[in-house]
Amino acid sequence: MTFYYFRAFLFLLFPFTSFSQIIDDVIVEPTLNVSWHNNARWSFNSAISERNSTQDSFEALHIQASQFASYEAGFYSQIGVGIMYRELFDDSRPEEVRFSEQYVYTRKYNALKITHRVRWDQRLRGERTTHRWRYRLSSSLPLNGLAADASELYLTASIETLFIAERDNRPAYDQRFSLGIGRKISNNLKLQLVTEYRFEDFTAGTDRLLFLYLGVYYSI
Repeated sequence: MTFYYFRAFLFLLFPFTSFSQIIDDVIVEPTLNVSWHNNARWSFNSAISERNSTQDSFEALHIQASQFASYEAGFYSQIGVGIMYRELFDDSRPEEVRFSEQYVYTRKYNALKITHRVRWDQRLRGERTTHRWRYRLSSSLPLNGLAADASELYLTASIETLFIAERDNRPAYDQRFSLGIGRKISNNLKLQLVTEYRFEDFTAGTDRLLFLYLGVYYSI
């Protein structure tokens, strides 16, 4: 049964690989995520990651750290705020501080979990302030049973649309599609590989990027 789902995952991944002729860059981003709860309605998530380009050679682009806090608002909903700092390895570009506010609605239908997320980002880079309004629809599905137990695999998928606005610049739109597979190692630890295809500023000169996210998720 697991082999059947794995073949299905490779079939779904094929469209990403078939775009190899029109991919401008492949980005590899390993990430470590740590989350914890305070036994009430609050939960917290810390993450650190490094982004690397493989266009000409393997080159580190930046490292970033983020902290997010979420509150269970009831009716399958969460509201949250976060902050992120990004240190670029290009001295000609300023560092970035990002603030985020979001609303998340999650429902589970048997084994399938569906999540809607609306987020507003404020990106501060030197004297520039960029606003991004984002909507993401995502899902996850265990490959055995109604929930992913230890040593079991699960699939993830998402689609996200971004509207980007900045003073003295025309608005821009991004579109992202992702597909991934994860393995739950224990009740507190899981590993995840996600491929994401991005159309950046697709109403103008589109950049087409393929991201490979290698994630380690640990829950306290």
